[in-house]
Amino acid sequence: MICIREKLLAQAESRSARGDKTMIKGVETKVDLRLRCEGKLLSVRQALQHVHQFLSVQAVPCALVEDIDLVLSEAMTNIVRHGYGGIDGVIECDLVVNDTSVDCCLSDTGRSFDPAGAGRAPPEPDDLAEGGYGWFLIRSLTNKLSYTREGGRNVLRFSVSAMQGMGKDGAEVQVLSCG
Repeated sequence: MICIREKLLAQAESRSARGDKTMIKGVETKVDLRLRCEGKLLSVRQALQHVHQFLSVQAVPCALVEDIDLVLSEAMTNIVRHGYGGIDGVIECDLVVNDTSVDCCLSDTGRSFDPAGAGRAPPEPDDLAEGGYGWFLIRSLTNKLSYTREGGRNVLRFSVSAMQGMGKDGAEVQVLSCG
């Protein structure tokens, strides 16, 4: 199977009944969604469809779903293209839905990459380069972004906040259905 959906909840209340747990930043939390997919672009696309469906079922605001889609797409595509670079591999993705954010953890066994300096400033538009925007977008849309290499695995952790969907004055922006 190209993309294995290990845990996809049909209803928000089933989260607590399941009791599946994982470690994110050393704290035991419930895993709302765990995906494993091949390190291939088609598999990433299918995994992103599962994530979008899951977040929509959880009543996550549309603006937040779109930000998560973009960040995961950029990060997972980088894993496929640069981490695995044509060799076989697997990408694991854990998502935890909180009241005001979604925590994400991506891991893979591809080549190591330290994004510490990547995407600190926007690319120069005059260069008209096709690439180079990914890490800038990831940094712009996430909080608590961290990368570690643990036991031969790349581990990228981040949080995407619902505050992205707030207006400048703090008033909530009306969110339409993403379905």
